Amino acid sequence: MKALIIYANYKENSFTGAIKDTVAETFHNNGHEVVIRDLYEIKFNPVLSKKDLESIDNEIFPIDIMNEQKFIQWADLICFVYPIWWSGMPAILKGYIERVFVQGYAFEFDQNKAIPKLTDKKIIIFNTTGSKNVLKDKNRIDALNTLTHDCIFGFCGIEVIEHKYITAVSQASTKEKENIFDEIRQTVSRVL
Repeated sequence: MKALIIYANYKENSFTGAIKDTVAETFHNNGHEVVIRDLYEIKFNPVLSKKDLESIDNEIFPIDIMNEQKFIQWADLICFVYPIWWSGMPAILKGYIERVFVQGYAFEFDQNKAIPKLTDKKIIIFNTTGSKNVLKDKNRIDALNTLTHDCIFGFCGIEVIEHKYITAVSQASTKEKENIFDEIRQTVSRVL
């Protein structure tokens, strides 16, 4: 299996980064190919500019977008690892989705009906929060899941097969963190 990890957190040595490393290590230890796209490390430009849009309208994709689309096409399974900020994904990741999952690549329209084009892709998502209050009730989690699973990835035909929320990571003890890493290893191993 070819696994692509898309990571969006600016903090080096963060708990979210340790989750990314655990996911990559689990794929690797099970004999799978792994590529990590750390959006901050590669200095991904998240701004979908007027120039980008005009170029895409003429079916000419900017090189940095085509490069990321090649990684998406290569992957059998895509893992997104990112913290929840302001009830959603970091802006750099939202910009990545806006620029990479564009019309003509991830979906198209036929007589005002959206036709998904990435129906052969599957996704696992790992989200972290600094507090339990961020996701304190089912309504908030349902809202996040609707946006992420249905409105973004589902629109492109991608199936979210696992979505783990890890809360209060800043307050977790060493033992709690190790239990979280064990759960992540089990989650990844289960979908292989």
